[in-house]
Amino acid sequence: MSKFAKYLLYVLFAVSLVFIVGFFIDQDAMLDSFLYYAYILVGIAILSIVILPLLSLGNNPKGLKRLLMTVVLAVVFVGVSYALASSDPLVVKINVEANENTLKLTDAGLILTYILSVGAFIAIISGGIIKMVRNR
Repeated sequence: MSKFAKYLLYVLFAVSLVFIVGFFIDQDAMLDSFLYYAYILVGIAILSIVILPLLSLGNNPKGLKRLLMTVVLAVVFVGVSYALASSDPLVVKINVEANENTLKLTDAGLILTYILSVGAFIAIISGGIIKMVRNR
């Protein structure tokens, strides 16, 4: 890991800790800034996911096929999650009434998280098994 990446990681970790501690001390005052910080981090992640592979395509033009397959797979996962999601509201005490679209997107996000978690678990287990079999 380069020095820049290491220091950036430390700075982001420290800022995250400040937001987390501030959120648990006074939730009402920190909620908006905590959410904006989360939006910024998600935006940075999305830009990194899109821009970095495009930069490496100059060195490896065959990587475009792999990049397109990854994008198609991601769209399929999001589409399946959205199709499985319901727009039924949960019975909770909240001050803001959510509309049907918000409820559907929230459910889709949760289902996508479940699908990706199961996929990661399977990848970890199968990777260990494949490594054990190949080393025999």
